[in-house]
Amino acid sequence: MELVNILLIALLLLLVRKLIWCFRWLWRWYHGQEPPAPIPFFPRRTGETFDGHVRQARDDQED
Repeated sequence: MELVNILLIALLLLLVRKLIWCFRWLWRWYHGQEPPAPIPFFPRRTGETFDGHVRQARDDQED
């Protein structure tokens, strides 16, 4: 039961983080500023890792 509570708290924190980003986006859009960069749901997860794997696969195919 304690593990479930910890997981739910972690999920809540991730959702709050995304909600804050949404409010920042709306604020900047309303005031005519450039919107912030999109954030992934999980922290420190970017498309760079996936792009690196794709590049590596292409390099392996060329060899």
